[in-house]
Amino acid sequence: MSVRRLDSTKSIIEITWEGIVSPEHVEQANTEIQRLAEQLGNSFDVLVDMRSMKAFPQDTKEKIVEHQKLLTTWGMKRASVAVGGAIAKMQLNRISKESAHQTEFQWETYDEALAFLLK
Repeated sequence: MSVRRLDSTKSIIEITWEGIVSPEHVEQANTEIQRLAEQLGNSFDVLVDMRSMKAFPQDTKEKIVEHQKLLTTWGMKRASVAVGGAIAKMQLNRISKESAHQTEFQWETYDEALAFLLK
């Protein structure tokens, strides 16, 4: 898991989920995202790279629902997601429904996900 400020001029935060994501990974990401969100004036886009992610275990799914709600309250405008496999895509769709996340766009590749936010 990593979180970084990807593009200062466009206010983009990149989140990379890899392997099996634990609830602790989500907590660490939230801490870093909140710090970056404040630096960006609480208005930002998110690029999520899930290409190397295996799955969200059940206890992590609940944290991710909460995570998506927090991002919205911290000022996230859009989330552009590079999704890897079909399982990750299915889980993400289910989680987005639970968190009522309306601003998520999914792409097959990282380049497509980034290009969407740079338009």
